[in-house]
Amino acid sequence: MIKSTIAELQHEFDKRLKRYTGTNEVSDLWLPFLVAIQDALPEDDNGENTLANNQILYPICIKCLEKFENNTEQINNRDFAEICLLIPEMSVDKGLWFGLFYKKHIGVKYAHLWIDWAEYTEENELNWAGAWGIYEEAKKFVSDPDECVEIDKAYRAFAIRFQEWDQQEYQKEQVKKQPKNRTTVIKRKTQTRSSFEIMMAVEPRTKRTPVRAPIKNQTSLDTDDDPDCQLLPECREAVRLEYSRMLDMSNTSLIGGERISCIPSNIRRGSTISALMNIFTIDQVLRRQSCVPINDTLDENFLNVSCIVVDERDPFDDHIRRQILEKRGINYALMENYSIEKMNLPSILAKNKIGTKIEKVQLGGTMYEFGKKLGEGAYGYVITARLESNPKVTYACKIQHPPTVWEFYILTELSRRTIRKAGQFDLNQRIPTVYRLIEYNDYSVMFMQRAPQTLLDFANYHISRDRYVPLCYQLYYSIEMLRIFDYMHRLRIIHCDVKPDNFMVLHCPTIFSTKKESCGPIPSLMLIDFNRSIDLKLFDNGTAFVTCVPKKELACVEMLNNRPWIFQHDLFGMVYSIHVLVFLSYMTVCEDEQRQDGTMTTKAKFSKRIHDIWKEFFYEFLNIPDCQHLPDLNAWADRLELLLFEEAKRLKLKDTDYTNMFRIKLDTHLNQFQPTPPPAPTN
Repeated sequence: MIKSTIAELQHEFDKRLKRYTGTNEVSDLWLPFLVAIQDALPEDDNGENTLANNQILYPICIKCLEKFENNTEQINNRDFAEICLLIPEMSVDKGLWFGLFYKKHIGVKYAHLWIDWAEYTEENELNWAGAWGIYEEAKKFVSDPDECVEIDKAYRAFAIRFQEWDQQEYQKEQVKKQPKNRTTVIKRKTQTRSSFEIMMAVEPRTKRTPVRAPIKNQTSLDTDDDPDCQLLPECREAVRLEYSRMLDMSNTSLIGGERISCIPSNIRRGSTISALMNIFTIDQVLRRQSCVPINDTLDENFLNVSCIVVDERDPFDDHIRRQILEKRGINYALMENYSIEKMNLPSILAKNKIGTKIEKVQLGGTMYEFGKKLGEGAYGYVITARLESNPKVTYACKIQHPPTVWEFYILTELSRRTIRKAGQFDLNQRIPTVYRLIEYNDYSVMFMQRAPQTLLDFANYHISRDRYVPLCYQLYYSIEMLRIFDYMHRLRIIHCDVKPDNFMVLHCPTIFSTKKESCGPIPSLMLIDFNRSIDLKLFDNGTAFVTCVPKKELACVEMLNNRPWIFQHDLFGMVYSIHVLVFLSYMTVCEDEQRQDGTMTTKAKFSKRIHDIWKEFFYEFLNIPDCQHLPDLNAWADRLELLLFEEAKRLKLKDTDYTNMFRIKLDTHLNQFQPTPPPAPTN
């Protein structure tokens, strides 16, 4: 029997399509047409479709998807799901399509979708936690007994592979020994390998026979050397456009090439895996806040390396940042509360047009009222904003040109990495809450929590009354700073712009307790302006920098001496801020003339009113030996706490009476600025 040609099949399909009057077009026409096309196409030696065959099948499947993707009747049609699930096998990005199908509920009733998705996530992304979450999510949609049996069978096979992989990882951890030579510093001009690359190099892939022959991942649509790009001229542009369209449509796809390295502690160490444990929900897998794989514990071993390696790139350069993020496969669009508008910011909000009049502007589908300007810098300004529908909900709105999403990324990562425990230190209460970010072509607009007074305002308040800051307040705010940076640095974030006007005052006590257990959890300072921050999770362990900041007065000692730095920059800014509290003046660093051994100190004079502990404090923090021998922030905080309890017993009423006005004003402002989150962006 002679097979029909592709042209003949297409002609016959078109004729039947014009005459069709039934109710199930997919099952009656499209599926038989695809089956006939597949029969007519030649197969390779393994019985699989070739790339040339895919070039013919792919556009047909795409047309079927486009025609019925919003048809409520066909969404639940198994034949339609089978046609759609052919697309990922021929696509340049399978994960993107699976995310889109989930979003539109295409094929979610059938085991085929979930098994293919989980296998892709496991094999191509090495994302074990993501695959586990997909099997878990399948329980919500698959109800047919036969489909459940199929899911359970695939899941149990996955659980065995998961245990084997986990046991291998555990054995490697047991035999691995880290050398601890902390004296070597190596300069390297080449680009630093990311932690992701190292993990990919050492972690073995699980060997098993795939359900279908895999198609190689295409790294770029513009790479002519890639065999997956050798499409027919009439097909190549269609695939390119379709790929771009899917990128715009689906904001829930998995991050390509990313691997979650954190395995929940309750299934580590070869323990028995019970059926379908609730570890990750699908939303956490698809739209997880953290874009970087991290463990759910604070990182204590960042500097536990044989040597410090200097990365001579500028970590503050936006182009360098984008290169690093692109290499890691991090996509801002996957982060919650982020939206993009493919247009310019309304001109009324441009930096040079903002006046004192309250303006009503619609941004991202929500109407806001913008008031007075709170601050201004080289790249943007901060302005008050409130919801028109609820004027009591007030924000600090940061508008920047050119648009940047870096601060939004850093604050989201910090919030994600912070471990919240009742009654203990909570970094999330010491950093601004970000409610929304909208990226325009020319500006970015970020709505944040607002606080009214800075630590610099607190110092100026005392100067205006010709008073020094009492020792209790010096200690109280210094302890808070030490706790913030001790916690934040273990989360591998460097702020890199620490100064007294970047600390917002949240609490100003007039009575200090003399009992240690009563201090701690109440936040007193909030650190803001993370626009220059560095995420060390994007670099190898032990990576240091040598870039110097433009403002020399805020440059740490290491920058001035062209020595590598990591956390020293933040510690210098912290000391700079404490100096303002202690001396009511900005800090200037110089060599100690009394020692004459290169020791650095502050030019300010340590008079009798300055407590002796500050001389020791400034000496230790201004003379850090190297990146691997940093001061113990937690130990210093405990030490200052003990002194605070002793000083509280001697505190006089007159020392707190005059700060009462500052506290009342602060509390009044803070009570006004407790906003609820604005409406979530619609994508």
